[in-house]
Formats: sequence, C-alpha cells, structure tokens
Amino acid sequence: MPRIFFIIIILLCASGCGNEITEIDLPVAVKSEIDTVPEKITTDIYFDATVSMRGYTTLSGGNVYRTLPDILSDIGGSMGEVNFYSFGEKIKPLVGKDYRRFSSPEPYNEIITAAHNVIDKSEPSHLSVVITDLFESDADWSNIAQKIRDKFFANHLAIAVIGVKNSFSGDIFDVGLNAAKFRYDSNILTEKFRPFYLLILGNEVAVENFMQKFKEHQTLPNETKYLLLSENHASGTFTLLEVANFFVEDRLNVADKGVLEFGIDKFSEPASFVAQFNYDAPLGACPMNFDEIDYNVQNFYLEDGAWLSSARKDLKNAMTADEVSIELMPEKTLCEGKINFIQVTVSPNTKLPEWINEWNMANVDATPEDFDGSKTVNLLHVLSSLKDSIHHTALFKLNFVVDAR
Repeated sequence: MPRIFFIIIILLCASGCGNEITEIDLPVAVKSEIDTVPEKITTDIYFDATVSMRGYTTLSGGNVYRTLPDILSDIGGSMGEVNFYSFGEKIKPLVGKDYRRFSSPEPYNEIITAAHNVIDKSEPSHLSVVITDLFESDADWSNIAQKIRDKFFANHLAIAVIGVKNSFSGDIFDVGLNAAKFRYDSNILTEKFRPFYLLILGNEVAVENFMQKFKEHQTLPNETKYLLLSENHASGTFTLLEVANFFVEDRLNVADKGVLEFGIDKFSEPASFVAQFNYDAPLGACPMNFDEIDYNVQNFYLEDGAWLSSARKDLKNAMTADEVSIELMPEKTLCEGKINFIQVTVSPNTKLPEWINEWNMANVDATPEDFDGSKTVNLLHVLSSLKDSIHHTALFKLNFVVDAR
C-alpha cells in the first residue's frame, strides 16, 4: 500500500561543475521513523485463559470463537512464524497443536487476568495479538495504557482492536464496584451476543494487514468492529489544483513522486498552491474533525551536500476534508539560492468510533435484572485510555521541494 509518510526520497543536488548531480538523503529529522514491514514477521498470539473467557466456547450457534485458533494460525502463518501462548496471572508457551484446545472450555481455568504481563513480554519487532474480553484484575488498564505508550506508541508503532459479537453462556466476573458475578446466556439471539476482542500491536503496516486478513476470514455474519490507533492515517495521493508564483518542475528528479517539486517565479512575491488530497481511510480509522487541525512545519535547506534546519517557518496552511492550501512569502520562508525542503504535518482532531459507545457498559453496580452481558464494562474508558496515549494522529505529511537557486 503506497503511503505518503513512508518516505525514501533521493534528491539530486549540484556539485563539482555546477550542473553535475549527486545523490543525497532526505533530512534525518523528517525521515519516517516507521520502518516498512519486513517480508516476513513473527506473530505472537496470546489467549486469555481466565474463567471469564470460557463462556465464548460453550454454544455452537453463532460461534466465531471456536474457529479462532485455526483462523489465527492461518493468518499468522501467511505472514511468517507463529508462536502461541496462554496467560492468566503468568504467561505459558503453547507447544505444537496445544493452541487448538482453546476452542473448547477446558483450558480456561485461570483466576487472575494480568494482561500487563503480556505487554511486558511482547516484542515490538513482532506482531502481538491478544485475545481477551478486556478485563484486567484490579481494573489496571491505566497501567496497561502507560506500558503500551512507552513500548509501542513511543516507537511509532500501532495498535488495533477488533471486536466480535459471539454467542456466550457462562459466568461474568467482577462487575461493578462490588465485583459482582453474573450468569449470562445469550442463547442464539444475536442481539444478546457478547463481544470478545483481539488487541493487535506492532508495525503499522503489519497491523493493518492482519486486520484485513481477519476480515477476509470472517465467514459467519457476526457483528464485527474495528479500531486503528496510530500516529499516522495517511493513504492517498495529491493532485495540484492551483499554483501561484510557483512553477512545477522536475529537474531535481525527486524519486518519490508523492513529493511535490517547485521552482519560484519571483522571490519577492507571495507564492501558493492548492492540492487535492485523495484520502483512503484505513480499516478502523478514527473519524476526523477538520474544524480542529494542528499543523507542524519543518523547513530545511541544502548546504554543501548536507541538510540544515531553517528557522524560517513563516507559512500559512489550511485544510478541508479533501484539499490543502499552502501560502508563503519566499523571502521570509525560503533560503534564496538554495534547494529547500518543507514538510507540513496535518493532524485533525479525532474521536473514537460510535460503536464503542454502543458496546460500552458503565462500571456501576448492577442487578441480574439490569445487567447487560451484550456490552463490555468500561470499554469506553479502556479504549479512551489507549487513544489518549497517542501524542497526535497525523492525517498526512505533505512534502515539497522548492528550488530557489
């Protein structure tokens, strides 16, 4: 999938006899800090083996969960090596075909849920998949969110959540402030199905690939929802609509054609352009508010074959749902006589998808009569904690080169 923020740009700059060109890297400060996904990636799959998960295995009708071990093995195997584990208070490796036992009730006998141990064990270079009902003993999701922030988001990795409504017959524990226990039976009534979740952590491209493959493997009509939490949501192209005091040129032979290249007609007059952004929202992307947008500008100029940071960032930006406009005064923004590189990061405010509110149950005391097992206690709090762990979500990074020589 082409992505604008995965940038490998080769610029040609003057050296030796004036017009001779040599290759040079993009400024280090704006290089993508997200590696492209390797051809093969190891997938580590963790089954929550606590008693509260047993109810997903007991009914035959409307049951995706029973097929989950084989589905996950197929998806992981298509991406590289697969390792399986179970966890309760501690993590246990599963040997051979032991993972297939988790389609039946017997292995679910752990009392303590310690998902934070899974985050501690997880390898950022792997893809980690955690199957859980999003319950954590001692309601310690704030601690988990902090661990995820430090280990994944701080390293520019992504997290996805897949929620699947499944038939359920079993006990649900620690509900409300009094930690009540309820027996819940959905039978085959789809409106009473109880959700389980897959928490997917790792390289953003691998996370998106896994989600797409899971969607393709869904053969039952169970309601399934997706959430992607990432620093970047870009997937699209730019088309120039208007240009003023810029002219489009190609003499620098910029390798990445997603990077716009301009020359300047008059250095003392305002220059501007408008580009249409064709945005292809990835599966599970958070809705964006284009009335609340943050912009970050980084500016560099080429000096003796090296990129130097410039303090000249006097640039005006504007963004609608599908267009971005840039206006600058060349003599204030650009270094005259130099090749200039500018990156504008556009970050609209985002919100969680509405399905999360619909599947959420507040953590309040409940009686058997008003307890709704088709919802997840504290789901909104848990996923809000994860979303708030991201510093910002960039819709795209607009990169353009201006030759002011």
